[in-house]
Amino acid sequence: MFRRLLTLIAFLALFALPGLHHPGAAQADPAYREIHFPVEGAVSFSDDFGAPRVGHTHEGNDLMGKKLQHLLATTDGTVTYAKTDTTGTSGNMLTIRDADGWSYRYMHINNDTPGTDDGLNPPDFIFAPGIVNGAKVKAGQFVAFMGDSGNAETTGPHLHFEVRTPAGDAVDPWTSLRLAQGLPAGTRCAYDKNPKPTPSAKSASGYWVLGTDGGVFSFGSAAFYGSTGGMKLNQPIVGMAASPTGKGYWLVAKDGGIFAYGDAGFFGSTGGLKLNKPIVGMAASPTGKGYWLVASDGGIFAFGDAGFFGSTGNLRLNKPVNGMAPTKTGKGYWLIASDGGMFAFGDAAFYGSVPGLGITTTVVAMGATAKGSGYWLLGGDGGVFSFGDAPFKGSLPGAGLCRWPTGVRLRPTPSGGGYWVQGNDGSTWAFGDAADYGAVNRLGLPGAVSTIDMVPVP
Repeated sequence: MFRRLLTLIAFLALFALPGLHHPGAAQADPAYREIHFPVEGAVSFSDDFGAPRVGHTHEGNDLMGKKLQHLLATTDGTVTYAKTDTTGTSGNMLTIRDADGWSYRYMHINNDTPGTDDGLNPPDFIFAPGIVNGAKVKAGQFVAFMGDSGNAETTGPHLHFEVRTPAGDAVDPWTSLRLAQGLPAGTRCAYDKNPKPTPSAKSASGYWVLGTDGGVFSFGSAAFYGSTGGMKLNQPIVGMAASPTGKGYWLVAKDGGIFAYGDAGFFGSTGGLKLNKPIVGMAASPTGKGYWLVASDGGIFAFGDAGFFGSTGNLRLNKPVNGMAPTKTGKGYWLIASDGGMFAFGDAAFYGSVPGLGITTTVVAMGATAKGSGYWLLGGDGGVFSFGDAPFKGSLPGAGLCRWPTGVRLRPTPSGGGYWVQGNDGSTWAFGDAADYGAVNRLGLPGAVSTIDMVPVP
């Protein structure tokens, strides 16, 4: 009944965007590689990438050290270039390429007899034994000696170290080098330890992100159908669900008020009821002709063709319920409490819980796998727990950043091969086969936008 009124003011929160593609786990980080530090022993260096040089800009970092310090392979790989020519800019030079096609260049390799600066290029003090074109090396292997060949004769012994993409483009080695020493670099404090993502448009063609004011942000193919962003509400919006067609969605308020947009039908609400506890979330039935609302005491309110299969409304809970997920058949559902306790009703099976792991943490959301034979639980710190057939595909702490947002929602991909985690700061993180179509915190909006939910296009 509210849909027409809301459509008239929809423009107040319209953020329909084309598909954007950015890495979800390290949104602000430069490219980096997980490497072995290229010098044995103490060196000093700064982030001098891009610094002006005669006729060009600096395309690496200079690691200042001592003559004949051992230079080490940064990765398992193949020697693709071993030059013993002390003339020119680079002097004696070595290049190693890894299995992914990235290259690591070592310049100004030694050209002096030990204890001198004679420039005689003694063959035993340039490269390590066996280092020739085509040689296979292992990370940490001794490959060459530090020196001052080329145009480094007047600057002191150092390694000019470069990292280049498979296309040959130079990227700043600073982050890679700092992390190799166990030191922070910008926003990153460690390597990303999450499983390698396998993003696929087949997982979903887009998603909606819900702001705390009920504003809806559309990414990828997700169309904007309306929002409560410009309304004065009795209670704040706490969640959303998409219609099975992907051509509409519902928003639910803390009092159970329902706002239906697009082809999402209105089947009832608790907006006029006096609730024992506030509504904390909702889920749509498989047909889209009904939905469930869940309260923080685990009370379930079923509307349309959504069946009632039980609740924790009459139980004394250790911690409040903060979410639910229906089974694939729609003949059951799970409830999740903030201590990670799981409650299964109807044909929903129990596969485990966080308290059963002996871990004490706050759990904020859950998502079921495509087959319904497992589920993921999301901790408030962004940690992800997998049960049943739910594969672990990554978490926010595993991304290696020095700081990351609070996780507020986990949504599985329709394929079941991954999931998105929504951060409270507007960030959207894609894991497994989840595709990244953009995030609110990357829109360049004035001021920070807090978000509470995200829903993929079915």
